[in-house]
Amino acid sequence: MGIRFRDRIAYKQARSVLLISLVLGLLSTSWQIWLDLGEERQRSVAEIERIVSLHKDTAQRAIYNLNLMQAEEITRTLISHPAIFHAQLVDDFGDTLAESLREPLPAEGVFSGIGGYFFEVNTHINTRLWVPSSNNGSGNLVIDLDAAYIASNFARRAITGLMLGLLHNVVLAGIFLLLFYRYLSKPVLNIVEWVNGLRHTTDSSKLPYAEDDEIGDLVRSFSGLWHDRQLMTNRLSNTVQELSKSEHFSRSLMENAGDAMFLCRPDSTIVRVNNQAIETLARAREFLLGEGLAAFSQNYSRSDFQSMFSELDEKQPLTFEDIQLRSDGKHFPVEARAIRLNLNDQSYILIQARDISVRKEAEQKIYELAFFDTLTGLANRRLFLDRLTSSLELHHVNYRCGAVLFMDLDRFKTINDSLGHGVGDRLLCGIADRLKAILPVEATCARFGGDEFVILLPEAGRSADACAEVAAQIAQQILDQMTTPFEIDEHLLYSSTSIGISVFPAGDSTAMDVLRHADTALYRVKALGRNGFQFYDPEMQSSAQERLQIEKGLHQALEQGELELWFQPQVDGQSRIIGAEALLRWQHPVKGMVPPAEFIQIAEESGQIIEIGYWVLSRALGQLAAWRKQGLPEHFRRLAINISPMQFMQVDFVERLFRLLDDLDLPGLMVELEITENMLLNNFEVASSKMKLLRQRGISFAIDDFGTGYSSLKYLRYLPLDILKIDRSFVSNLSPSSEAAAIVEAIIATADRLDLAVIAEGVETYSERDTLTELGCHCFQGYLFSKPVPAGTFYNLLEGEWAIVSD
Repeated sequence: MGIRFRDRIAYKQARSVLLISLVLGLLSTSWQIWLDLGEERQRSVAEIERIVSLHKDTAQRAIYNLNLMQAEEITRTLISHPAIFHAQLVDDFGDTLAESLREPLPAEGVFSGIGGYFFEVNTHINTRLWVPSSNNGSGNLVIDLDAAYIASNFARRAITGLMLGLLHNVVLAGIFLLLFYRYLSKPVLNIVEWVNGLRHTTDSSKLPYAEDDEIGDLVRSFSGLWHDRQLMTNRLSNTVQELSKSEHFSRSLMENAGDAMFLCRPDSTIVRVNNQAIETLARAREFLLGEGLAAFSQNYSRSDFQSMFSELDEKQPLTFEDIQLRSDGKHFPVEARAIRLNLNDQSYILIQARDISVRKEAEQKIYELAFFDTLTGLANRRLFLDRLTSSLELHHVNYRCGAVLFMDLDRFKTINDSLGHGVGDRLLCGIADRLKAILPVEATCARFGGDEFVILLPEAGRSADACAEVAAQIAQQILDQMTTPFEIDEHLLYSSTSIGISVFPAGDSTAMDVLRHADTALYRVKALGRNGFQFYDPEMQSSAQERLQIEKGLHQALEQGELELWFQPQVDGQSRIIGAEALLRWQHPVKGMVPPAEFIQIAEESGQIIEIGYWVLSRALGQLAAWRKQGLPEHFRRLAINISPMQFMQVDFVERLFRLLDDLDLPGLMVELEITENMLLNNFEVASSKMKLLRQRGISFAIDDFGTGYSSLKYLRYLPLDILKIDRSFVSNLSPSSEAAAIVEAIIATADRLDLAVIAEGVETYSERDTLTELGCHCFQGYLFSKPVPAGTFYNLLEGEWAIVSD
């Protein structure tokens, strides 16, 4: 189809250039004419003034001499100038001496009209002439200018310049038109003709334009695209021809897809699958059809799929990840893409599922490389600092303390240099395996590089001391494990380690501060000879080592019979022994007698109190049975035994106690169990049910150290209690006027209301005993009557008459 001349690019561009040139030329010429107009005015005025100046002296002499001929000659000379059409010379008496006149140019002409519009000058000029020895003193030279001549002359020059400018612009536009046509329109027309011709031919190799410019680059790019399109069209045509031969075009497309494809109803029931889905799930086609997708999904239920598919539309597909299950029990991750289709006026969901096992393995590998040591599989520095920072932040929520153990292998460089890096690497892996076996599940063990290992115990205790004890225990376990040699390539390698420990939080310390403290403690270990551990805080180091020694010593104490039971009498108001409290003593082979205050809490925190508690219970009941056989006074009521909360909460506590009573043939009435207030408050339901079972056998209960815990009088009403023991802190220095007397009186009044007996502990003076008696307490226990004594000594006190034992 031809293109009209006025629609061609060359014409449009030439027209635009012409219009722009005309406008710019007109503006430029107008500005120049305006400037020339001012100059022409000035020039015309200057020319007239010059002419007047030339004839001024002659005109003065003619007036002075009244020379008519000379005056006439002057006026004729003046009007001979084209711009002057009238000249008059007037003498000093006002009489006309000479006058000349000619016809001016007509003012109706085009040029004179245009000039008269733009060019305005003063056409009447009267010049005064000085006449010597005259009464009036002067004459006048009057001239009138031909304004039409002056204006038409200027207008002619201005219009001539304007027309030449327009002609220049028109010629320039024509030249541009030819150039645009030659270098733009004609190539474009040839390209259009070539493109239209491609519809009827497949040969695009002959290019209509071969210059190395923008049009040539466009033609070559289009030719390349056309060639690629032709290839793709040929391929598509061949493919369509092949597929069109089949009656099941859409089914073939789905069956031959490389990904598993499922065509489902909106309720997730499968209606069609392809071969890849059958192969992937390892199930027969008949088994898959009619089943729901949820049968092969690990993450989604049938309702989940229905909810998900209800939000789908035909334009926006949904992508999600799932774990698919095979018939052999194996599972693998998939990335699924679901879209809604309308086929035969029915709605379906087409799902394309791609196995992304390789991608997930790569992501896992990247994660491991980013956060784990490639040699040992332990955490690396980045992951360790991440978790340490989280632990520091978590402390502000749960107020639990943690610890960092910084390990460095002693003389590892010697092994590495002498036996090679391969042996050194295997040694590091062996050490990592032992550390993983020792550490608790919540701990993080990391390798910082070389032979440096760092351990994070995030929540090791509620206090810094408890946390330090746990850290010291783990450090000692690591040191003990390192004493066993590593067998690598027929080499028995011994590797000790130095461990620095830092407990956190300590003030506003950051993760790097905690690591630096542990590293400082590590260097202190090396300075002290290696193969040990040290805390960053020296006082904590001493306390932890002492607690660790006590804990280790308690294990030996049970095995080697270092524990003993001593008995302290409980007396009534008549100073008769009505009972006794069994008290544990530790006869240490080095330290001598260790008081309970130094080891009972450690035994509770380490869990050893359960074994020790059952030893105490068995030994105390055995001793009571022996005394019963030997004979006990009638006023002796029962033996009090302290029971720890941890021991009391054991599932088999009641059963074991009943078995002991049966084996020793002891009545429960002779046994009193002392429990603490906090145990009742923390485990009220369990404690209450167990106490009621024990009460059925006649066993009595006493609350030890009453008034020092967080007592709830409401609980006391519902528990089978028998005795309240007033703590020694209220008895010490007790007097009728002291503040403690009011507290003791309140305890005694409470016990009376609840029908409970009261025993005061720590009675050491007669004054304390007398005050207690006045307040209503009639049972006592303390050094005033007897210190705790061995079983034999206690029985001797029962047998004979005895005096009050003083300190």
